[in-house]
Order: sequence, then C-alpha cells, then structure tokens
Amino acid sequence: MLQLRGEILEEQRAFTDQEITARVLAHPAYRQSETIFIYYSVGDEISTMEIIDDALKSGKTVCVPRCEKGRQMSACAITSPQDLTEESYGIPEPGLHCTVIAPDQLDLCIIPSLACDFEGHRMGYGGGYYDRFLPKTMAKKMVLCAGDRLMEEIPHEAHDICCDLIVTENEVYAAI
Repeated sequence: MLQLRGEILEEQRAFTDQEITARVLAHPAYRQSETIFIYYSVGDEISTMEIIDDALKSGKTVCVPRCEKGRQMSACAITSPQDLTEESYGIPEPGLHCTVIAPDQLDLCIIPSLACDFEGHRMGYGGGYYDRFLPKTMAKKMVLCAGDRLMEEIPHEAHDICCDLIVTENEVYAAI
C-alpha cells in the first residue's frame, strides 16, 4: 500500500486531497463538532492542512496527536501550526506547552490510513497508536482513504478499532 500510494502522480494526489477535504468540510460530523482530533499530514498522506486551517478559523478546538511513553498517544490542543514544535517518527507534534485534552472531550477523530475497507477497518503503519487511543473516546471516527485503496476487506485483528465514516474523493461511506 505504501508503494501504491507513493506511485500516485502529483496532479492526482492534489485532486484526491482537494475532494476529500471538501467532503470532510461539508459533512455534518465535522460541521457539528466543537473539538476535533486530527492527524497532521506529512509526505504523501492525504492532506489535512486545509481541514486544520478551517477548524482553527471556525473556532473549533483542534487537537493533534503527540506520542507519549509506553506507545501511547495523547490529544493536544493547538492554536496554530507553530505549536508543532516536537517530532516523533518524522511527524510534527504539539509542543509540551500544548494542553492535553481528555479523549472523552472529543467530538470527531479524523484518522489516517494506508487502506481501509467498507466495515471501517483501517490499515495504518503498524504501531497501534490509534488502536490504543480510540477505545478511550466516544467521538465519531472518520478515516480518510483514497478510493483506489478502499478494499472489500483488509486483514484485521480483534483489537483493531473500526471507523464510523470512510471519506474518499468520490463519496463518504458509513461503515457497514
């Protein structure tokens, strides 16, 4: 899946990012949320920059993941991308000055994926950070996935957490 994602032409990637962003911004789960947990995209991941920008301008509380000891993840509120002063695994993270928001305070989690299926199972990078974090919140779980990596079924384990919504450049699917 990493190889497939890496082979996408820049024009197609930009189109996919733009369409997915538009679908997220128009979706009621996003529009009604007050506190979101969203990954900060890097490299050839589906871009979250415009979503983060819109959320901040809209007055939403925007939380970005920070890796903690014990392979745990916390949701830290940022007020601008300049709050991302730390780095784990090559990914910018909120600095230690950023407030940790309790998982039960989140309304919406926007989650990355290499691939996912129609049941809401997602393939990440194998670290399990989201699978350890997501059971702590009742927030709606929205995964971003390019349409060419939305599969009928992907391998999953009993501890994997399913997402509620799958957003592609073509459609928003409710997990079945």
